[in-house]
Amino acid sequence: MDEATKNAVRERAKDCCEYCQLPALHVRPRKFHFEHIRAKKHRGTDSLGNLAYSCHRCNLHKSSDLTGIDPKTQKLTRIFNPRRHRWSTHFAWEGAILVGKTAIGRTTILVLAMNDPLRVAIRQELIGRNRLPVFA
Repeated sequence: MDEATKNAVRERAKDCCEYCQLPALHVRPRKFHFEHIRAKKHRGTDSLGNLAYSCHRCNLHKSSDLTGIDPKTQKLTRIFNPRRHRWSTHFAWEGAILVGKTAIGRTTILVLAMNDPLRVAIRQELIGRNRLPVFA
């Protein structure tokens, strides 16, 4: 992947994880990935429309998954796609906890472990410093 593509993905994401919304500046280690929303093994491409800026924790939990089981309905459900879905439609903040508003949101939070204790602690610290971004 060339530098121009990486820069375009990073800028589009405003230097934040497109899944959990943590800013790269506040994630340790500060390792973000240029993640394939649809993995290459599922015929995904390196096009801008298939790339997301992702913190290492979201990317490693997501892996090549496209779906998961909604914890509320127990039905197979798609994972959030930052190119096709609006973040605020599927997620909401309750303090430092990320809440799924839809089956896609709930499933994504579960599969990507978006409320693991480390991320909640980072969010709590950012809230205390008035630095947690809120994306619509």
